[in-house]
Amino acid sequence: MSYTFTKDLIDYTESSDDPMIRSVNLILSQFSDIDKQVPSEYRWIYSSVASITEQLKSLNKNNHKKMNFIYWNDQTSNIEAYCYMTLWRAAELIKSCINGLNTKETIVPAIATRSLLEISAVFLINANVLSKTFSQMTFPSKKVVTSTEVEDLVIKMIWGTRYEKPEKHLLQTNIMTSLQKVAKHPDAKTLMPTYEFLCDIAHPSFIGNTSYWSHIEEITCDNQETRVMSRLTNRSFNDDILDKTIWSLAWSSGCIKNSFEMLMHANRELRRKLDASQ
Repeated sequence: MSYTFTKDLIDYTESSDDPMIRSVNLILSQFSDIDKQVPSEYRWIYSSVASITEQLKSLNKNNHKKMNFIYWNDQTSNIEAYCYMTLWRAAELIKSCINGLNTKETIVPAIATRSLLEISAVFLINANVLSKTFSQMTFPSKKVVTSTEVEDLVIKMIWGTRYEKPEKHLLQTNIMTSLQKVAKHPDAKTLMPTYEFLCDIAHPSFIGNTSYWSHIEEITCDNQETRVMSRLTNRSFNDDILDKTIWSLAWSSGCIKNSFEMLMHANRELRRKLDASQ
């Protein structure tokens, strides 16, 4: 499936007053270009603690360069795997959203974009933190370089969860903390109101109900209304739901693409530094 809307949705987005909605077709095309370059199968070089310990055993204690290589090769391998997992996950949600919108669904696309906002906010924060950290790193010839901060972040990126009662180091950061952090940026001032709107659709609440309120067919002399409720695709749609869904789709797709490129670049640059130090 391609990352494209039906003609009527393309016309709708291109006539929008909102610049993010107007840009959605270009943003989806750019995301599609990245997705085409990403493999559909990836072999993750993973080392457990026992494996790392075993790799270090055979080394001379003064072989700092090789120790650095083993340690950071493991971290960057985990980060690369995280990048692919996140992009794949986003691509699945984006395609589901586009398919739903193209067939005039409302609820599923809205819920999918709510999830996309969460993924993109966390991905953006992680990409910024690691990019800044890696840009400042050096590998002196006679020093073992490690980072508990990077280790802790990578563990949460891949294994973090709030399901049941995880150990403290696996307890994932509350999603609202990440969203509110991103929302402080001037370019993201619409993020939180849009996210909260989509949450109301996901929950058994008012806004989700209104997606089936088509139109008022008749008003009697005593002001009783005959309200048509419908799940048919030719019903009158709630443009507010459609606009916020498309806005979220555009913002998330662009954010995930940029975060993916940023973090993959930071990873490559760190590996380049590591190779140069050997």
